[in-house]
Amino acid sequence: MKRPFWSAMIVSLLFASLLMVFASASTAQLKNIEGLVAYYTFDGGSANDMSTNGHDGKLVGGATFVNDDGAPVPNGKGSVEFKRQPGNAVDGGPGEKLEKNLTLMAWAKVTEAGVTQYVAGTPYDDGAAWDAPWVGYQIGVRGGKMATWLNIAAVDAEYDSGVVKAGEWTHLAFTFSGNEAISYVNGEEVANKPDRKGKIEFEGEPHFMIGERSHTAKGEPFGELIDEVALFNRVLTPAEIKQAMKGGLALTVQYKGKLTTTWGNIKTRY
Repeated sequence: MKRPFWSAMIVSLLFASLLMVFASASTAQLKNIEGLVAYYTFDGGSANDMSTNGHDGKLVGGATFVNDDGAPVPNGKGSVEFKRQPGNAVDGGPGEKLEKNLTLMAWAKVTEAGVTQYVAGTPYDDGAAWDAPWVGYQIGVRGGKMATWLNIAAVDAEYDSGVVKAGEWTHLAFTFSGNEAISYVNGEEVANKPDRKGKIEFEGEPHFMIGERSHTAKGEPFGELIDEVALFNRVLTPAEIKQAMKGGLALTVQYKGKLTTTWGNIKTRY
């Protein structure tokens, strides 16, 4: 004899349990993503490092949390707003001194795309002077394009590529293997620089910064919204960059698949 009421209740309770498991599992999954160094979703007004590696950020200056949908990724719940004033930033503390094999990505929505503005990255040093070389690895916008900065053998191998439009969410990503630098805008490769070879150099303890060039030598700050900032200590493939762009790191195909499969089994059983 079938009991549709109790069956429906059991299904609802099990599905709710699955959602709670999924929420905690996604955190575990983030911890296990290969090469993930730091990840900032800014969801719920938090600048904590979701990779669980301890690179928690803090808002400084006039940077503020915005309770909006954030970048166009599933289940986005917040971003950070910057006023394009020196010192407005998310300070991630001492940055990883990645000399090569790295990927840096972020979603950005800029008010003025023609102005030079830093989105995320680690500068060359922790000095107070604005001197060359002033970057380690960083991405931003400049002249209506994506700006990519990296310091190889004390030479700033910077370049601009792609198109960044004011008032639109744009996904920026950059990889450096030690043998080439590649930049992506909205998941599409816009620059491949095989002449960028060597190791990125650093001095002192520069901080990983979002929305500002440096925590000590401030300048060329960002204006409007930044979300979904991620740093890896490996070179992601083009497919991985597109996946991260479309789905966000917190919503992985693996866990989506497990949830769908389990939900299907429950519906079949009841």
